[in-house]
Amino acid sequence: MSRSYRVEVCTTGITFEQLRATMANRFGWEELDLSEYRGIASFTGEGRLTGGQSEEEAHEEIYKALKAMNAAALISTRWTYLEELPYSIYGDKFDVESIESGALSDNMKGGTGN
Repeated sequence: MSRSYRVEVCTTGITFEQLRATMANRFGWEELDLSEYRGIASFTGEGRLTGGQSEEEAHEEIYKALKAMNAAALISTRWTYLEELPYSIYGDKFDVESIESGALSDNMKGGTGN
């Protein structure tokens, strides 16, 4: 099973190059942002957890890889599951069955007569 996630890794004591190499090259996360604020480097990326791997297990892999570069580094991860995010819909309600069957096709034609 494969699940889509956005991950944000925040750390001190790890360079941008190390953070990018670990997240993008080693673990395969697509880089969306790499930034620094008040001495905290952050990597934001999107990717997938596969093989039933949990967020906590993925965190542990990242944590161990970065700690191996600097044992004094502080490291945290934030995980957002992208497949079931809350959302809001505004506007007209569509009857999908009617659209698919063509029942609405006459009402959906353009022109001033409609």
